[in-house]
Amino acid sequence: MIHGINGYEGSWTELGHAAEIMEEMTAAGLCEPMILVMPDCNRWVIKERPCHKKLWKSVIRYPFMSHEHQIEKSVSLLIDSIDSLYHPTTCAVAGLSDGARIAANIANYRPDRIHEVGLFSPVLYKAQLPKDSNLHYSIYIGKQDFLKPNGKRFHKRMLKNNFPHTFIELHGKHNWTMWQQCLRQFLSTLAISR
Repeated sequence: MIHGINGYEGSWTELGHAAEIMEEMTAAGLCEPMILVMPDCNRWVIKERPCHKKLWKSVIRYPFMSHEHQIEKSVSLLIDSIDSLYHPTTCAVAGLSDGARIAANIANYRPDRIHEVGLFSPVLYKAQLPKDSNLHYSIYIGKQDFLKPNGKRFHKRMLKNNFPHTFIELHGKHNWTMWQQCLRQFLSTLAISR
């Protein structure tokens, strides 16, 4: 689970309630037990905590402080560690907003281990198109999300290139209420795909 542009390792737990959602869905038989891993993918010198405070400062700093593909390499090593410790049968990656771009990059970096990709309110470009047509992508956007055009554009690129994916519009904005909906839907998708 990858956080957004201004997040940190606690974002999905504290603001997204990811563990509670997964436990609730597992108890109801809506998803299988799984290991949730929520790394800190924020490589900036200065981190805004809690998440999404003074977001405009982050956006201005972003081009100068982002370390493209260093995060993907680190997460790749993390995947290897998880494999050696827990021996999971399958692996999925999901991210919100700019974390969706990172998630798509991770999927392209490790198609040998990633089988499902969840992109929530994504910031995506041509570089994030799948390199492996065996991966399945689920793209979720909110009808009132300011990044809706970006998600739709990526969906059209996926269609044009015949990449398997699901595109779902949900009621919501670019916020944690929306991303919690996305997470519930994605966990359901994982249960079906297994």
